[in-house]
Amino acid sequence: MITLLLLVALSELSSTAPILELTPGKVQGFEYQTGHNVTVEVFLNIPYAAPPVDELRFERPKAVTPWADVRSGEKFGPQCLQLVQMENTSEDCLTLNIIRPRIEGQSTSLPILFWVHGGGYELGSATQFGYEGFANIYASKGIIVVSIQYRLGVFGFFSTGDERVSGNLGLFDMAEALKFIYTNAENIGGDWTRITVWGHSAGSAATGQLALSQLTREYIAQTIEMSGSPWGSWAIGAGVAHNSLELAEALKCETDIKACLKKKTVNEIYEAVDRVVSEMIACALPKPTMIGVTNKEASLFTILNSTPILQKLGINSTEFHTWNRTEFIRLVYVGDRLEDFTSDIVSFYVDRDEEPKSEFYINRYTEFVSNLLFEAAIVDDIQSRQKAGWTVYAYMLDYYNDAIWGDVPKALRGAPHASEYPYVHGINVLSPFEFNEDDRTVANFFRESLVEFIKTGTPSHHNKSWLNIGSDPNIRYTQITPHPQTNTGFFNLTAAFWQRMRLYDYDMVQLLPRNERKAAYSQWLYVPFVTLVWFICYQFLI
Repeated sequence: MITLLLLVALSELSSTAPILELTPGKVQGFEYQTGHNVTVEVFLNIPYAAPPVDELRFERPKAVTPWADVRSGEKFGPQCLQLVQMENTSEDCLTLNIIRPRIEGQSTSLPILFWVHGGGYELGSATQFGYEGFANIYASKGIIVVSIQYRLGVFGFFSTGDERVSGNLGLFDMAEALKFIYTNAENIGGDWTRITVWGHSAGSAATGQLALSQLTREYIAQTIEMSGSPWGSWAIGAGVAHNSLELAEALKCETDIKACLKKKTVNEIYEAVDRVVSEMIACALPKPTMIGVTNKEASLFTILNSTPILQKLGINSTEFHTWNRTEFIRLVYVGDRLEDFTSDIVSFYVDRDEEPKSEFYINRYTEFVSNLLFEAAIVDDIQSRQKAGWTVYAYMLDYYNDAIWGDVPKALRGAPHASEYPYVHGINVLSPFEFNEDDRTVANFFRESLVEFIKTGTPSHHNKSWLNIGSDPNIRYTQITPHPQTNTGFFNLTAAFWQRMRLYDYDMVQLLPRNERKAAYSQWLYVPFVTLVWFICYQFLI
């Protein structure tokens, strides 16, 4: 009798579980009750492409094979292979997850939020973000959330620089996932004309590429790009064959390329790069865009040392009270051949308002790394879109909870890379802490602004819209604190300095600390990013 009742109960549970009908087949998910007492439907581990194994390894993604039975979507699938070996990873990892409001009786199509995780194209997964945060913060507000996985490291970004292994497979994975959602938008209750792509760090750089690429730009209505730009020195590497050919064409050096390039001035080359970037942006229809950073991005690497692969970039906490001008110069020194170059770096980052205190030098070193990895390229990106007539909303997160800093001196603290996560995802990848009143205020402001942007294309809070960057070179931005406000002058000094530094014929990536520090950095960022721009130039490859 008990067995019979159990079977009946299981049968009823199965019959009421939500079923999603997609192009390749049906998926059974489950219901989740949010903290706001809203019922959300969750479908996990949905394949969007054929498993990239055996003969499909190192190939661009192929269409997923349809399935006949109802597929279970109640557990996350394995993560893609990471930089370091981990449990629950597999090459068969090209899956996505859908978190949506219960749409029974829903007559209108809902906006779609397409999340691309970061991790330097070496680490990360959809699993680490779960579904609860997406359900509570976004799906409960009438938004369909999609989180994806894509190949990482060697399996996603290995390239020989030619047709043998053209590279960017991870980016092509993202494109395939985006196409899958665009094609199935109606099936999931979504509006194919209102897809917002959102990424952080490497995911943000990829989001920018997706918005501009001929492969995907028609699928995207708007983007949210947090702490990462496709135009960063870590996002465009030397030796990218097809991108280089496009640059040669812009310089009118199609024949004897090497001889021709030798005759070009550095300014001519930079102007050609700017033209190529501008043309890419001009080819894509303007899209509403949110772009922003934290106020102390690189402190995650230089002070907190919380990323194992980047510990060589950091300053040991035992040196916090002794670190000085000499240490700064040692780390930015790039050789006698470029003495003037180093001198200009020291002049801007050390001599400017110099204070002979260890905290000053550590903060300026952190500012240098932050500018180099994030802000300089992001300002360039904003200015390029501004010239092309895009509507851009810039922000700076200028708040943090002291708990993430432990016993680090207060003078060294700030909002490090990834410190947005508690406020926009409901997860914490740094030190855990309980929200205080200021945290709740920042989270409410940030979350409501994102929700309104996803729904309307304009971020707003309590019916007060953000101001966009405007048309003036003095870029306008929203400063996010417990008392948010609009400011102007988004990294003006930084942008002007790095524009002047273009006069030097030198690869910006080489500015990072040399020897083992440089090697450690390249493991995490430079190697996987080296062919990133191929994707955006895809039209030149076919």
